[in-house]
Amino acid sequence: MEPFTITINEVDYQVSLHSGFPRLFDIVNKNINYTIGKTDAGNWVYIKHEPSSAVIPLEQIGAAIDDHVFED
Repeated sequence: MEPFTITINEVDYQVSLHSGFPRLFDIVNKNINYTIGKTDAGNWVYIKHEPSSAVIPLEQIGAAIDDHVFED
């Protein structure tokens, strides 16, 4: 999967696949560095992040990833 950009609330986030199994995604921009994943129950969760990272809209980012992944 090629990296892609999503925009939420006028903020761009670069998304790339961190691992295929379990499926984890790296989310980065100039203020954040997160790895997120989806539980078996379908909830998006933080896996790791840099302590200085700004808070991200996790559910909105997760929904945008879902839209992009299932669009392909």
